[in-house]
Amino acid sequence: MKKKIFSLIVLPVLILGAAVILISLTFVKGALVKEIKEALQSAATATYAAYNQNTGDYQEAQNGDIWKGSYNISKSESLVDNIKEKSGMEVTFFYGDRRVMTSAVDENGERVLGSPAGDTIVKNVLEKGEEYFSKSVYLNGTVCYGYYIPVCQDDSDTPIGMIFVGTNKNDKDAAINRIVYTIIAVAGVMMLACIVLAVLFTGSMTGSLKKSIGAVQSVASGNLKTDIDRKLLNRKDEIGDLSRAIKELQGEMAKSIETIAENAKAVLAASGELENTARDTTGSMNEVGNAVNSIAESASMQASISGRASDNIADMGERIEQTSREMSDMKQNAKAMHESEQKNAETIHKLLESNEEVRSLIQQISVQTSQTNKSVQKIKEATELIASIAEETSLLSLNASIEAARAGENGKGFAVVADQIQKLANMSNESSSQIEEIVSRLMEDSNAAVDIMGNVAGTIENQTNNMNETKIMTDEVMIRLQESMESMNVIEGSVTYLDNARREIVKTVKELSDIAGRNAATTQEVSANANLVSDNFRHIEENTEKLKSISDGLEESIKHFSV
Repeated sequence: MKKKIFSLIVLPVLILGAAVILISLTFVKGALVKEIKEALQSAATATYAAYNQNTGDYQEAQNGDIWKGSYNISKSESLVDNIKEKSGMEVTFFYGDRRVMTSAVDENGERVLGSPAGDTIVKNVLEKGEEYFSKSVYLNGTVCYGYYIPVCQDDSDTPIGMIFVGTNKNDKDAAINRIVYTIIAVAGVMMLACIVLAVLFTGSMTGSLKKSIGAVQSVASGNLKTDIDRKLLNRKDEIGDLSRAIKELQGEMAKSIETIAENAKAVLAASGELENTARDTTGSMNEVGNAVNSIAESASMQASISGRASDNIADMGERIEQTSREMSDMKQNAKAMHESEQKNAETIHKLLESNEEVRSLIQQISVQTSQTNKSVQKIKEATELIASIAEETSLLSLNASIEAARAGENGKGFAVVADQIQKLANMSNESSSQIEEIVSRLMEDSNAAVDIMGNVAGTIENQTNNMNETKIMTDEVMIRLQESMESMNVIEGSVTYLDNARREIVKTVKELSDIAGRNAATTQEVSANANLVSDNFRHIEENTEKLKSISDGLEESIKHFSV
């Protein structure tokens, strides 16, 4: 189980980590290379725009210099150097496939000029007129990322040259690798942390399960005094439920074993008494044989007694039938009560679920009320700010009125404005006071609502506890009803047995009546029956000894348990 839980936790983490590493090695690296390409493209476009802002056509002078109108491209060192300084990228202007201006320099500090472009570049840029990005361009012995764009005359789409912008490939790849390796390292650390947590978690869970299993094994071995770890009993998860169930099972088993032990002792004592009674009865039955002769003398009396017994047995039969009917009614009532208790249990379960929903809603309302309190507090702060602004406005209005009074006739218009500002300030003060009063009442109502919700939550908690107790009592009632139904089944069987016995007794009484009339034949019949009864009591004596042996074995089995 520990391995399975560990696998369920670690396997998704490993898959996620592998996915992160794969994405880092593919998509992230590709995105960074794409960003380099776009940066080179932007720099090349900006360089082209810088050259193309000069009016006139591109042309070659007799001395080999390339001009754009009145601008000498072959002498544009300051432009390419400035671009290199700001972007860190090498810039080259090609006229045709020949390098006529560049920011790249050799070991002696001389610019690398005159060298031709490669065949692939010439084919894609000069012949096809397309922009071209290369991941491996050699510039003065250094491998670079490079981007080429064609250069055309103002009135033509045919390239007459091209502009190249490149950056050191090794430096960029190192930066990309640092980013990718950082992501991989973080993913590795996270996977390692998850594995460590998984080990600790599975160890804790399986350790608790082992303790619970040990308690069960101890109970199974007969030790009902086993102490269960208090930490396991206080847990709020399934392991805690298991531990509490084991504790409850231990208590119930101890009670049951004690009851069985007491019943075994009672059975043992009763079997001893029954054995003695059987012996005494056997001896008595021997004396019955000697009294058979006296039966003939009392045959007539027996016939009369048999008649009365027959009447009594008939009355007993009617009572047995009535008892059987009442027992059937009791079974139906008990069954109806059992079904009603089941419905009550379902209703209580639904009420518990509803209480949980109400408790959740109250918690949500409490949170919303707390947020409302915060909003009200902010409104109060805004109201105080409005009141402060209104006071400042009132002072400004007063100052304006004073200044208007000093200005005399010329300040009348300004005085009207100052008066309106004063009215606005007064209205703002009144509004802010009203808002502050409303906010205060709102805060009081909100706090009262919080208190009421707290009381409601407490009431619901008490109601939940009461319903849990009611559920427990309902379960106990259902158990008792089930036991009552079983007892009724036993009683019904006993009633049936009594009815059958009654019929047998009626038959026997009739036979006794006939025997009393036939005298000698009756004496022989009674003698035979006496011998049969004697044999039956001998069987009872033998069965009693077996019952005593079974009681001894039951007592020995109970000794296996320590209560």
